[in-house]
Amino acid sequence: MDKLKEYINEIKDFPKDGIVFKDINPIYKNPKIWDELMLPLQKLISSIRPDFIAGIESRGFISASALAFTEKVGFIPIRKANKLPGKVVSSNYQLEYGEDRLEIQMNSFEKDSRIIVIDDLLATGGTANAAGKLIRKAGGDLIGYAFLVELSELRGRCNLDSNLQIESIIRY
Repeated sequence: MDKLKEYINEIKDFPKDGIVFKDINPIYKNPKIWDELMLPLQKLISSIRPDFIAGIESRGFISASALAFTEKVGFIPIRKANKLPGKVVSSNYQLEYGEDRLEIQMNSFEKDSRIIVIDDLLATGGTANAAGKLIRKAGGDLIGYAFLVELSELRGRCNLDSNLQIESIIRY
């Protein structure tokens, strides 16, 4: 999958100095390339057969909702603070450049539903870990994580439960 790296732009000092942002938006403009990137995730979903796919706001929504639709699996949006109506479960977490909070609606799924979390990028693992905690806090059975891109040097995988399935398609 290294050949897909040519479709990922690197934006220096975004969103703050010292960060090199991996911009995967060019992949979405090319259906053939996007399909090539999504195929391994589609195979993963069809093999582990989750009840729900949870996507993390905002870029995680793109892949997670597309996979949920294709594989006929429920979709759960994991949102930033104060974006969801009704009762929510929340979790604060550290980013490599600050702090944030994620939330899901309390009625997003039934207790013990099998759920995989999908996001565009695994960096330090803070966001994915917070999403996993949310799933468990709300009564879900977290079965794994999948990412389009992983920044291996930041060792985010080490901050996730190693007993779970953890997949990434492109690694830097």
